[in-house]
Parts: sequence; structure tokens; C-alpha cells
Amino acid sequence: MGLSVMITGAGGFLGRAVVAEAQARGHDVRALTRADLDLASGEVPTLDGVDCVIHLAGSLSGDWAVQARDTLAATRRLIAAMQARALPPRLVLASSIAVYTAGAKGIVTEATPLEADPARRDAYARAKIAQEDMLRDSGLRHTILRPGAIIGPGRVSTAHLGPVIGGTLLRMARGGEVPVVSLGDCARAFVLAAEMPGEGRALNILGADRPSRARFIAALRAGGWPRHVLPVNWRLVVPLAWLLSPLGARVPGLLRPAVLRARMAPVAYDIAAAEAALGWVPQDDFDAALARAMRPDR
Repeated sequence: MGLSVMITGAGGFLGRAVVAEAQARGHDVRALTRADLDLASGEVPTLDGVDCVIHLAGSLSGDWAVQARDTLAATRRLIAAMQARALPPRLVLASSIAVYTAGAKGIVTEATPLEADPARRDAYARAKIAQEDMLRDSGLRHTILRPGAIIGPGRVSTAHLGPVIGGTLLRMARGGEVPVVSLGDCARAFVLAAEMPGEGRALNILGADRPSRARFIAALRAGGWPRHVLPVNWRLVVPLAWLLSPLGARVPGLLRPAVLRARMAPVAYDIAAAEAALGWVPQDDFDAALARAMRPDR
């Protein structure tokens, strides 16, 4: 029997794919887009009959003021509305692998410590850390999913490769896995999580085929972008980042030591927990997913 699933952020890049996946699996979907409701200030629609809320709404960019409003205030209002119910629905939250400590080494699993000093990270990571804390303290039945960079139509790059200046990509590292997942695999994970009992778990959501930075950039260049790649070892930028660190939030993300290390350190990732908990097996290999994303009309 299908579930009644409310999906916030349903008009976004991931939201549209999650709506389509939930409908394909026979669920009744209540799709909330920003055009329907500003969760940060508007009244949350009735939750009557809702079995699960998939909470995707939030900002992917912007400073702390933007994150505090669009991500945290929206989540706070949603949680309050759910807590007011005699039997609250379950909640599946879209978090991010950005919540892990900048000092992570080796293989990043769900047991890897979270960032203990969020103030040293960018606004997006800080908001995701705070959002997870808010949910864990809520008492709601929940599952937290931590996707990596999502590859899909029109979205093919990631900050884990390095900054782009004009048509030039500054390649700041070659090794380590780029934490990516295809749009289809990611959407399926969210719907599977909605179908499972909430256990208060957090799960990494990444593709099974995670490329090195060198492989990722080579695949991008084969598709015609970027025009130029300039190698810049991220470790050589660290001293400059430390010199600028007293300026705090006024410094661009990759010129902050913790942000630089979190994005560029050569780590690998593990998704065994998500595979076991959700019965989820990523189906897309990296090259096929990237090719579809770069040529969405084919």
C-alpha cells in the first residue's frame, strides 16, 4: 500500500526527481514548492493523513543570514508543526556530507565525527550541522540522509574539484574520491527512506562509482569543459588561508583552512550502512551519469 508523503522543496533540482520517484513507486504525494509556501514564514499545511515528510527545502548557497532563514527557520517551523500532532509523521531530512569534520582521514563513514567547530566552516555546512542537531533534539521519528554532490541535468561540477575563474578550473588535488551521486540514485534513496521506519539514523548517500578528481576532470574535459585546467596544490594555499583566518566570514570559502581541508583532503567514503538500512544499491556508474547530465537531451 502506498504512503501519503509530503515533500518540501518539491520544485527544486532534487525535489522534482524525488516527487517523480515517489509517484512511480505508488505513493500519494503532496508536493510543496516555494511558490506554494514560504516555510520560513508561512503556515505549514495540514499534516492530516501524512505518513512521512521528506524535507528537502533549504538554500544551497548564500551567507549565514540566508541559511538561517531559508534552511533553519523553515526546518524549525516544520518540526514545530509536526510536534503539535498527537502522532507525528516520520521525517526524512536532506542533510549533506559537509557535516563531517574537516579533519577526516582515510574512509568517511557515519561513525566519522561531525564538525566540532561549525563556526570555522562555510554557511551551508554550518546550517546543515545545526539542522541535524535540531532534528535529533526534536523527539521525532526520523532518518537523516547525507548526499554528496548530485550529478544531474545542468549540474555537473562540484566544489570538491576547485574554484573556477572564467573558463579555467584551478585543480587543487588529484587523489581521493569525489563524493558524487547521480540524481536518480539519490532520489530513490530518499523514497526508500520514507518507506522505512524512522530509526534516528544518519546515512551517507553516494554513488558506488566515486571517481578520483583526476578522472572527474578528465571526463569533464572530454565533454568540452573547462577550457583550461591549472594545477594548484591545496596544501600550498593553507598558509595563506591561516593568514586570512582572522577575517572570518569575510574570507571566501576556499581561503578558510577548515573549508579548504574539508573539500580537498584525499579521503574515501563508505555507503554500506545506507545499502543495508534501505536496501538501496546505487545503479549509475559515474561516466554514464555524467554523460547524461552533460547531454540531457539524449
